[in-house]
Amino acid sequence: MSEIKIPVLDLKPQYEQIKDEVQAAINRVLESGQFIMGPDVKLFEQEVAKYVGVKHAIALNSGTDAVVMG
Repeated sequence: MSEIKIPVLDLKPQYEQIKDEVQAAINRVLESGQFIMGPDVKLFEQEVAKYVGVKHAIALNSGTDAVVMG
């Protein structure tokens, strides 16, 4: 009987395409020291709201908190 192999999702190729942008965002947050409620979080919330077509979006620290708030 032959073994069936299911490929694992490999995000590395996608990351390679946006690596510089991701690293710049990480550096911006680390250098500002604003890990909570900083300008990048506000921008993220605005972009998510626009993307899903709602007036407001709220970034949370985890999916568990999202379930609790829901």
